[in-house]
Amino acid sequence: MEIITDSEFADFLSKRPLFSKTKAVSDFEKRDYNYSHPLDFNDKPFKFKCPNEKETQTFRTVVMVQHSLYSRTINDVINADELPKYFDEKSKSLNLTIHLSGSCQSCDASIDFLVNAYSDKSWDERDNGLNIFIQKIGQFPPYEISPDKTVEKYLVKEDYDHYKKALVNLSVSYGIGAYAYFRRIIENEIKRIIEDISTMDFDGAEKIKEALESFELDHQMANLIDVVNKYLPKSLTELGDNPIRLLYKQLSGGIHSFSDEECLQKAEMIDIILTYVIKKINEEKYQIANVKEAMKKLRNGC
Repeated sequence: MEIITDSEFADFLSKRPLFSKTKAVSDFEKRDYNYSHPLDFNDKPFKFKCPNEKETQTFRTVVMVQHSLYSRTINDVINADELPKYFDEKSKSLNLTIHLSGSCQSCDASIDFLVNAYSDKSWDERDNGLNIFIQKIGQFPPYEISPDKTVEKYLVKEDYDHYKKALVNLSVSYGIGAYAYFRRIIENEIKRIIEDISTMDFDGAEKIKEALESFELDHQMANLIDVVNKYLPKSLTELGDNPIRLLYKQLSGGIHSFSDEECLQKAEMIDIILTYVIKKINEEKYQIANVKEAMKKLRNGC
């Protein structure tokens, strides 16, 4: 049996958008409960931006119902073959909605969540592996859409508008919409990203500049990507793969060949990788500008 960690649950509450879901328990066993009982959601720590202090603080969850209603007994745990307490008598499946309040440990401000815990099989089918999922179905204050400032400054206006729309789609877990907008951003920005990479100080910069000149003549993006793949600076390959190639690959294939959930996962990964690449380019250009300025001042005797 595998169970979501407290850290993973904290990320689910604080970072995941509305309607997102995650597997909480694999191969559920009654004797340990594990996210089938309301008290399993109680007193969980997580980080969140406090609505009062406007800074990230530690919160703890509180199950919003009289404690006596959710008390446990020894029989709940020992009688492992009986239907668990919060499974439905008719369907013999779990479908439990819990109101959680997060209490700020600094100022007692609160935020509220509605979380639905459900099983993918009935209790009678547990021998085939019964899993429990949790889904965030409500949040107040609502999930905050916060475009990254570096990405905001980097993208041209049209693509920044696409970026905001992609984040709105992510905020309600609409995968196809988010993926479509991110693909459009990649299609529009990939050449400019490569141009900016070619201005960085590394051994393969001239090769990439030559490839860009060839691209202006033949317009073969695949050829340009092949060259970039060979000469990309180490700062962009330190994770063991080529993020430019991974982004470009997202332009192949039809969106509707993927499920909405697959599109959602792809959109989330594109957001992470695109932000990483833009920040790396921005950092290196900033460092080069600082070094050039320092050298200029030294040459001129400060």
